Amino acid sequence: MSLSRFEQSTEIKSPYTGGAVKEVFTLEQQTFKGEDYWIHARYYQCVDTGEKFTTTEQDELTLNDLCSQYRIKHGIPFPDEIHRIRTKYGLSYVQIGRILGFGANQYAKYESGQIPSDSNGRMIGAIRYKSVMLKLLENLKDIFDENEYTKIYRQVVDSQEMSLDTDTERIIYEGTQRSIYNGFGEFNHRKVEEMVRFFVSQGTSFPTKLNKEMFYSDFLHYRKYGKSISGLRYQAIHYGPVPVHYSTIYDRVPGLVRESVFRDGLEATTFSCETCDLSVFSEKEKGTLKKVAEALQPLSVKEIVNRSHEEPAWQAHYQDREIIPYSEAYQLRLMSV
Repeated sequence: MSLSRFEQSTEIKSPYTGGAVKEVFTLEQQTFKGEDYWIHARYYQCVDTGEKFTTTEQDELTLNDLCSQYRIKHGIPFPDEIHRIRTKYGLSYVQIGRILGFGANQYAKYESGQIPSDSNGRMIGAIRYKSVMLKLLENLKDIFDENEYTKIYRQVVDSQEMSLDTDTERIIYEGTQRSIYNGFGEFNHRKVEEMVRFFVSQGTSFPTKLNKEMFYSDFLHYRKYGKSISGLRYQAIHYGPVPVHYSTIYDRVPGLVRESVFRDGLEATTFSCETCDLSVFSEKEKGTLKKVAEALQPLSVKEIVNRSHEEPAWQAHYQDREIIPYSEAYQLRLMSV
């Protein structure tokens, strides 16, 4: 069950009357590139007149939702995937543009977020497979001088296949596709590892609390920017929201030290690590992580579990241990925007 409509009061004054304004989150159908999509729209509404208005941030969230759904439906890679395809082959923008028949700057625009045409998007998606890229190169041998061609061909031969780049990513993401269930997030095991290391280095030692910090970070970031940080899925279990197969994920985090301790006569696991590398995150992602740490670090394990049980995202899905769609982020209670 996903959010259909949720309202909350705000401190904003109406541009129409100077009176009260409420913020509305609602499921609605919108047309994008001639096709209809259901999205989670966000806007303000004047209480006195019923007039709606939006901010640039809200408009960007709506556009991000539409673009994400369009990319998935039409098999068009996301910007980070487009970037990884080029860099895994060690190609410049000029080189990959010549191979694909694009203008010199077009590929750079796609990496920056512009949606390719369906044909260009599918072509980019196809060359993530090394065999396709090699065949294309062989057919275009005459567009490069011999030395450059030999160098590019060798780079492609030596590259790794790109379904998911590492065994760690295959284990963490289990071959899932981007969707509302992982917040349309990038599949990047380094971000997952450094999220874990960040919270542990800030003082979190128990997995139960770490699970909630991961959840709130991803769902808050999705609520603000339309994309999760980690690309993880979260499941509603008895102790609150947790990353799917979280124990397996934590087992693979480099530098994370596990210890067994006894609390109230029971054995429990604790984590420790000394440092983390925040350079893998964008400034917005770092801001979200720091905000969550500031808000949740003072809470005890029991307090954060109890607070997570107040979340509609958990309440709607825990009875059947369901995966929580990121659309539930709009009803977060513990973390405000």
